[in-house]
Amino acid sequence: MRILLLNICFFIQSVTSQTNKNVLTLISDLFDNYSPKVRPTVIQDDPIQLDVSFYLSSVNEVSEVNEKLVTTGFLMLSWTDELLRWTPSDYNNTDTIFIPQNEIWKPDLVLKNGFKKFEELGGSFYYLSINHEGSVDWLPFNVFESRCSMDITNFPFDTQKCDIKFVTWSHFADQIEITKSTKGIQFYEFEANGVWDIIDTSSDIKKEDSESEVKFTIKLRRKSQYFILNIILPIVFLGFLNMLVFVIPVDAGEKMSFCVTVFLAFAVFLTIISTLLPTSSDNTPIIAMYLIVQLVYGVIALVITAFQLRLHHRDEEEEISKYWVMLVRLQRKMRCKKARVTEIVVSELTTKGSLDNKQQNNCRAQEKYEWKHVASTIDFFAFWSFFISNIVITVSMFLASSSQ
Repeated sequence: MRILLLNICFFIQSVTSQTNKNVLTLISDLFDNYSPKVRPTVIQDDPIQLDVSFYLSSVNEVSEVNEKLVTTGFLMLSWTDELLRWTPSDYNNTDTIFIPQNEIWKPDLVLKNGFKKFEELGGSFYYLSINHEGSVDWLPFNVFESRCSMDITNFPFDTQKCDIKFVTWSHFADQIEITKSTKGIQFYEFEANGVWDIIDTSSDIKKEDSESEVKFTIKLRRKSQYFILNIILPIVFLGFLNMLVFVIPVDAGEKMSFCVTVFLAFAVFLTIISTLLPTSSDNTPIIAMYLIVQLVYGVIALVITAFQLRLHHRDEEEEISKYWVMLVRLQRKMRCKKARVTEIVVSELTTKGSLDNKQQNNCRAQEKYEWKHVASTIDFFAFWSFFISNIVITVSMFLASSSQ
């Protein structure tokens, strides 16, 4: 117990606490001949080593139309002020002090690719921490709006790479040298974005034309589920509805109106896509090209339907050309492929009288054809041509969009 009490007494006696007077004296001595207008180096030819890190809190907005990236976070800037050094023991072991940012020298770092304008980092209410070795830490928090060139070719399965560039605007690279931060981009109480995922980050230093620049790169990937459910699937379903015009009988009188309705639906979706994406001639979204193809299909379907209606209402006394007769026979032959497999069954049913003459002739080529048969043949070949080509185009579109 005696040894323990001696140790406690010794520990209590060794504890020191800085008073208000100690800090005031230290600040008074440091800033007696100090000016924030002069670079804080004893030898003015020596560059100041500036370490820059970026702490990201959230990705607020990625605007494809305006090509703008909005992020929230703060920079951590560290440098050595050779004019703000002291011996802690001379001021009752005062090791660190905090000074308003406008009262000491700080680098004129600005957002180079800002979306609106250049503006000073931080504010008058910010305090910078300074330790006895002259090491200064500055943490300006801000909402950064930067330009970001968008490549929307693979929308909505696209990834975007956006840069946030900072540069010392007034000083040259031989006066303030930005060194590559070991921390790069870090996350501070990060909140995930509802539309974009961050898949990679990096930082890089560039010195060009006496300009020192630090670039932070954020690689983003779009969450495509919402766009698949609300845009992609309706467009694909409409694409298959487009071919159903060839299933509707000519006598129903609804073929043309059905064609026009589907065509207008595609035009509406094309307008929606145009409002979501930037106006650019460099890269056209694959989904927009797919919509244009479907619009072309709609025009072709309208032309075929109009021509088909014209043929259907021709005078029956007008002779059918050999070309149409050949197509009708081919169509009948293709539709009777299944009947050939069951030829024995048909034969037995015919013997028993289960099939009348009209049913038997459904699988036989007829020598006399009417214009309504020609119209039906056009429906048959147009439907399967649209169906097969639409599947090929749709699958190719998805494979091209999702391959990155």
